[in-house]
Amino acid sequence: MKKNVLLLFNFSTIIVSSFAQTVSKRKRNLFFKSRAEVGILYFTILFSVLFLSSAAQKLPTDGEQFFDYKILKQNKASIVVFFDPECPICQKYTKNLTELDKKYGIEGIKTYIVYPFKVLEKSSLAEFREEYKFDLPIIFDAKRKLLKKLKGNYSPEVFLLDNKRKTLYHGAIDNWFYGLGRNRATPTEFYLLDAIANYKKGEAIKVKFVEPVGCLL
Repeated sequence: MKKNVLLLFNFSTIIVSSFAQTVSKRKRNLFFKSRAEVGILYFTILFSVLFLSSAAQKLPTDGEQFFDYKILKQNKASIVVFFDPECPICQKYTKNLTELDKKYGIEGIKTYIVYPFKVLEKSSLAEFREEYKFDLPIIFDAKRKLLKKLKGNYSPEVFLLDNKRKTLYHGAIDNWFYGLGRNRATPTEFYLLDAIANYKKGEAIKVKFVEPVGCLL
């Protein structure tokens, strides 16, 4: 973040300096009555660039809130799930994800559901929520910035991050599905839960990646 601010500061300096140098002293007096006005222009440009940069880092949700990737540093850990309401496998996991959020949210391990496509129709999303009783906020990553940052490829694909936003585990939630349209009656291996348990105990994550089964993003 400090590096980005410095780059933006230098960028703003170049803009103002270049502008001032291209205007003759006589003409410059027509634009700026005093050095104070030059300073005002300088800081106006700097503030605008910083504000736009900060806004660009936030992603909308289907509620009135915005998701800021920086907030993950405030959590004990974070669970980020790339998710498509129209994916049959994602639909199967709605209950699991709701229970996951209720169980670990109170411990400071927050769950975030990310939709890496263009915004869904409100009517379609409302029908999905009603049918699957799914009330977790959905983050819209239309430009796939978060998807690219974490290098996700499937839905559902889960990422367990520590409070420094380092990926501890990513991939399948468990082994419920072993192929498209092919699943066990109940899962027998719980990759995400095991990784969370290891992390809470301060132990090394034994399994850091398991190939997800789902819809290719």
